[in-house]
Parts: sequence; C-alpha cells; structure tokens
Amino acid sequence: MKKNQQNISEIRVEEVHDHEDGKHFYRIYFYYKSGKIKIMGESKIKPILARYVSNIY
Repeated sequence: MKKNQQNISEIRVEEVHDHEDGKHFYRIYFYYKSGKIKIMGESKIKPILARYVSNIY
C-alpha cells in the first residue's frame, strides 16, 4: 500500500455534466508517475478540497 502512495503524482476531481442522461456528479482520479490513471469513485456531493504542505526539517 505504501509503495502505491509514493507513486501517485496527482489527485484530480472532475465535475461531470451529462446532458444526454441528465446526470451531474464529481469523479475522483489518481494519476500515477507511470502514466496509469485510476478512477477512485464518483459522488453527487461536491467534495471539500484542502491543500496541506508539510515540511520535513
């Protein structure tokens, strides 16, 4: 599990408006350094996003 966390380069949230099916939702992706993309989930509720930067001294 720890190895996979080290390979994640980005976490993205996409807002989707599907006008053909009348759907609106948010999709969460993990982007890995290898170029692999993994869809983690979908939600009807807008996720609360936070950014935290930690410095190791």
